[in-house]
Amino acid sequence: MARKKRTAPVAVEASPQETSITFNTGLYARLSVLDNGKADGDPIESQVKIMEQYLSEHSELKLVDQYLDNGYSGVSFERPQWERLMDDVKAGKIDCIIVKDLSRLGRNYIETGNFLERICPNLGIRFISVNDNYDTHNIHSRDELTVSVKNIVNDYYAKDISMKSGAALKAKRQNGDYIGNYAPHGYRKDPENKNRLLVDPETAPVIQQIYEWRAQGLGIGTIARMLNERDIPSPGRYRFEHGIITNNNKKGSALLWNRHALSDILRNIAYIGHLAQGKCTASLIRGIPVHRTPESEWDIVYNTHAPIVSQELFDRVQAVNEANAKAYKAAYGTCSHLPTRSNPYREKLVCGDCGTQLKLYRSISHDRKKAYFVYICPTYEEHRELRCTKKSIRCDDLDAAVLQALRVQIELFCNTQAVLMKLAEKKASGRNHDTQAKSEIQKLQQEIKRKQGYALALYEDYKSGLLTKEECVMAREQYQKEIEALREQVERLECPEDRAAQAVEKSKEWVKRFEEYRYAELISQELISAFVDRIQVWADGSIKITFLFDNELKALQAQHKLLREEVA
Repeated sequence: MARKKRTAPVAVEASPQETSITFNTGLYARLSVLDNGKADGDPIESQVKIMEQYLSEHSELKLVDQYLDNGYSGVSFERPQWERLMDDVKAGKIDCIIVKDLSRLGRNYIETGNFLERICPNLGIRFISVNDNYDTHNIHSRDELTVSVKNIVNDYYAKDISMKSGAALKAKRQNGDYIGNYAPHGYRKDPENKNRLLVDPETAPVIQQIYEWRAQGLGIGTIARMLNERDIPSPGRYRFEHGIITNNNKKGSALLWNRHALSDILRNIAYIGHLAQGKCTASLIRGIPVHRTPESEWDIVYNTHAPIVSQELFDRVQAVNEANAKAYKAAYGTCSHLPTRSNPYREKLVCGDCGTQLKLYRSISHDRKKAYFVYICPTYEEHRELRCTKKSIRCDDLDAAVLQALRVQIELFCNTQAVLMKLAEKKASGRNHDTQAKSEIQKLQQEIKRKQGYALALYEDYKSGLLTKEECVMAREQYQKEIEALREQVERLECPEDRAAQAVEKSKEWVKRFEEYRYAELISQELISAFVDRIQVWADGSIKITFLFDNELKALQAQHKLLREEVA
């Protein structure tokens, strides 16, 4: 059989993502709540192993990070690790995404199709689904049809599973079976019947003590601190230390007692022997995320297991809870005339020590005539010196500092760019340009594009069987070496003013963006999203602001320094 002749691809102008030999790659894996624990499921580890094997066979793919969502539905793209992956894509850290198959990306065919057909091309992302043999870098029309059909099938599967599992779980709840992943703290699951609760002799006394303290009128924050100071394991820490959970990613403050955990314990009728389940629900069919359901819709069954606290003690605690809630509402009502505000910084404002997102608090003056807004480290607020150091900053002070820093950096950016342009023009006017050098640079750049085209075509040759995997890898490495050598030649021939012009060109997009916000007088979420990467606050009151354009500014300053020395 005659060997197919491969024609050299035509070199064309393309984006950096298209011409780059190496793709900075992120591996994405997802395990839904319904799949978790199934013998025939698709565990995270298995997905990662398949993707890593694929990586080992494709030298152009460079692993940057793994993004693993454990226990999240594929119907919605609101998943923490997926959002982190998208942030890294937008930041330029990732330009290739790999999944095991399309169902791991998502099971909503509209959103999945939108991502593949619109978002990927717009962001310049290469997307690979290993088991589906799908690669946007080498896609044909027949592949697009196949992918569309698979996305519709995945969507139908999610809805069908939702209907069946939802009905089955509700029947179990109404029958008095406990269906939670973990037993409430103070209980353990019966080894012979995982849907039945047994009193845990190790942790039940802790629950009893918590209820007694609360009945005495102690605040929830005070109880949390007392438990932590006595080194009594929190529910998360207890499960982790006893191997009930093995993949806890929150080994810091989340393993301490906190107000949220205690509030749930002090209201849970499980501790008097009853079960109230179905408190939260979601609908894969309608795309409704997890949300709290009205109490009237809960599945409540009485006397399903042995109690830990008496009805009398439970009632006393509820009376304390209700009295405190009424007092809080009454106090808040007297301040309803005072202003409120939102947090424009959100996840970008963090504690310099523990990295936790600072929370916005409203403080009321004693005469209830003024409201003050401060950002406080929630880790310190919850756990004091056990986990962090005290730090807070008034909103007005932070806003003023950010606006001032932004104005200074914008002016510095624009001035550096303008001076650099003038220096480049001055340098160019005083130089007798070497036309031969320019012609040589042009030729070298054309040769680079030609070899990049050849390198990109190697994968198609490998898929077609014209090249073995080893031949493909060796050829790609050779092309890479040749391209790097050509680039070094270009750099030696380029004039300093040419490199300066390139830096200026890259900065123009930022200058356009500055025009809209250059004279902003108020902090907004849009402004923060446009320019701020991270704000760190430290215990000594110092603030470190990292802007999204810092790298571009450094590049301008570096070229300015070099060219100024040349002109001088």
